[in-house]
Amino acid sequence: MKIFKIVCSLIIILLVESACVSKKEAQKKGESKKENTVTIKEKKKEEVAKPIKKIIKKLGPKKDDEISLLFIGDFMGHMDQIKAAYNKKTKLYEYDSCFSKIKPILSNADVTLGNLEVTLGVKPYSGYPQFSSPPSYASAIKNAGVDVVTTSNNHSCDKRKKGVERTIKILDSLKIGHTGTFINSIEKTKNPAYVIEKNNFKIAVISYTYGTNSIKPTPPNIVNYLDKETIKKDINYVNSKVNPDQIIAFVHWGLQYKNLPNKEQKDMFSYFKSLGVNIVIGAHPHVLQPMKWTKPTKESPKEDFVVYSLGNFVSHQRTFPRDGGAVLKLSLTKDKDKKIHIKKADYLLTWVYEPVVNGKKEYYVLPADEYAKKPESFTKKKDYDKMMRFVKHARTLLGKHNVNVGEYK
Repeated sequence: MKIFKIVCSLIIILLVESACVSKKEAQKKGESKKENTVTIKEKKKEEVAKPIKKIIKKLGPKKDDEISLLFIGDFMGHMDQIKAAYNKKTKLYEYDSCFSKIKPILSNADVTLGNLEVTLGVKPYSGYPQFSSPPSYASAIKNAGVDVVTTSNNHSCDKRKKGVERTIKILDSLKIGHTGTFINSIEKTKNPAYVIEKNNFKIAVISYTYGTNSIKPTPPNIVNYLDKETIKKDINYVNSKVNPDQIIAFVHWGLQYKNLPNKEQKDMFSYFKSLGVNIVIGAHPHVLQPMKWTKPTKESPKEDFVVYSLGNFVSHQRTFPRDGGAVLKLSLTKDKDKKIHIKKADYLLTWVYEPVVNGKKEYYVLPADEYAKKPESFTKKKDYDKMMRFVKHARTLLGKHNVNVGEYK
C-alpha cells in the first residue's frame, strides 16, 4: 500500500512539472510573436518615413573643420537627349550611362550641386524652347553623385504651374535637395534656402534668376528673381532663421554665348558682397566665363569668390564652345573663431561626347583631361579633335582671366 501511494505521488509531481514546462513554452512562443510583430511595424515606419534634407555622402574620415563642395553648370534636356535615353526594349528613359564616365568626379566631394535647367515629369516630354524631362533624368543625376540642384532659371516656368510643382515633388521624392522655386510662400518661409549641415558646417544655398522667358509663375508658385530688394530681404531672413556659417548664392545671369561677364553680372556680385555673401556661382551663358578668388591680405582682409559661368554640363548644344563646361571644387575651412575661409579652389574641364552606336545616338559627359590621353576611346577622330579644340579654348580663356583658380587633373 505504501508503495502504491509513493508511485501515485511521483506521477502527480511529473504531471505538474510537465504542465509548468508547457506553460513556459507557450509564454516564450507568445513573446516571440510579439517581437516579430514589433519588428514588422518598425520596418513599415521606415518605409513611409518623410524625406529629410540631410547630406549622407560618405568619403571616409575627415576633419570637422573642412568641407569640399563641387559645383556643376547647366543640366539641359534637349529632345535629342530624351530620344537617346529611351530604351525601346524596356520602354523606359535611361540616363545613367550619360554620367558613367564623370561619376567618380561628381562623387568625390562632400556635397555636389548643379543647375537643373528643365522641368520634370510633364508629358509630352519636350526639349527647347520649353523643357520637360522624364523623372528618371533626376534619378540619374542623383545616382551620379549630385546632392543638390537649383531650380531658379529662365526655364523654371516652361510648363507653368504643373511644371513648377511636379519638379519640386519629384525632387522631394528622390531626396534631392533643391532651392530657387517654391510651391507657395508658406514653403519659402519654411525653407528660404537649402541648408547643408555637414562636418560641423552650416551652409545656406540661395538661388536666383534674371528672368523666366516672359512666363510669370502662376500664383501661389514663387520663383526667386534677381531683384535687389527680394535678395536683401531673403538674406536677412536666412541669417535670422538659419544663422548659417556661410551663405552661397547660385545665380542665373549674364548674356548667352559670351566668354566674359557683363557689367550687370559684376554689379550684382558687388551687391551680394555688400550683403555679406562673398561666394557666388554663376550659370546661364552656356559657355565658360572666368573664375576669381580674391584672397585676404593685411591691407584688405576681406575674401571673396565668383564664378561667372560654369558653362553647359550636359546638353545637345554642339556649337563650339557650348559643347563643354567645367566643374568647380571648392574647399572651405573653419578657424577657431568659427570664421569660414577658402582653402583651395580649382576646376576640371568637361566635354559632351555624342557617338552613334548601332544606329542610336548616345551621350557621355567626359572628364576632358583624362580623355585627352585616350584618343582611341573615340569612334571618330573628328570627335576627339572637337574636344581638344574646346580644351584649348577653355585653357586659354581661363588661363588669361582666372584669378587664383587653376585646373585640377
